[in-house]
Parts: sequence; C-alpha cells; structure tokens
Amino acid sequence: MHLLRSLAMSGLILLATGALSLLALHLKSAKLLSVQTASMVPTFRPHDALVVVKDLHFRPGEIVSYRSPRNPNLVITHRLIKIDPRTGWLTTQGDAYQRPDPSFPPNLVQGRATLLLPQLGLILDELHKPLGLAVAIYAPALIVLAGEARHLAAAYTRPLYSVRL
Repeated sequence: MHLLRSLAMSGLILLATGALSLLALHLKSAKLLSVQTASMVPTFRPHDALVVVKDLHFRPGEIVSYRSPRNPNLVITHRLIKIDPRTGWLTTQGDAYQRPDPSFPPNLVQGRATLLLPQLGLILDELHKPLGLAVAIYAPALIVLAGEARHLAAAYTRPLYSVRL
C-alpha cells in the first residue's frame, strides 16, 4: 500500500508541476500545441509538442501558428514564406509540401513557434481523452484520498485518552 501511495503522490507531483508549467505558459501568452500531421517533417513530427508565443512581429522563414481561414477551430503551424507588402497577408507552407498554403490575413496568427518538445504531444493527446484524463488525474487523486480516509478512520477508532486505575 505504501508503494501505491508513493506512486500516486509522485504522479500528483508530476501533474502539479505540469499544471504550474502550463500556467506559466498561459501567463506569458504562450500555448502548448500538439502536432497532429506530418506537414512539417523533418522540422517536427506528429506527436511532438510546440510552445507557441504570442508574437505578431515575424518574418519569412519563421514558423507561425494561425487559425485556419476555413475552420476557425483548426490551428495550423507552418513556415512563413511570404508577407505581401501591399496587403500584409501572409503565405505559409508546410516543410513537407511542394505548394504554399492559401494566403490569409495577419489577424489569424496565434503566435510564433519557439520551442519543440519531442513526443510530448502523445501525452497531451491522451489527456484530452476521457480514459487518459481518468488515469492521469482521477486515479491518483482517488488513491491518495482513499489512503487519507484510511488514516483518518484509524485515528478516530483509537481512544484519545486512557484511564489508569
């Protein structure tokens, strides 16, 4: 039982560290995105994660994340290849693609990719699934709560005082 409790506590400490890291990213107007496609291979691959910092000052050659003009729920992260000097519209292209993406207005840009975290996207993807959330958050929390309840029950069944005759 002590081993199980130690593992649960270690898991909770890791989760707390991860949560604090995500909070720090949020406070710096940064996002942690999971790579879903191979459009940027070899620069990064599916299941990697990217830290994207809100930065509207960028130049061709940098990797930017933007909301798709066709689907605002989809964030695309590709290399910026051109800024139209007349309209300010941006053109990007995936490193693995032969053709550029359709141009889009700069207000769709979410930020610039600043850090690659290989394979961390696997964990992020799993945490977005019900089973992954249950295993990562609810199970360790329940193990700790059960252990604490057991300790409390043991403490309340012992007498608080003893009488000597």
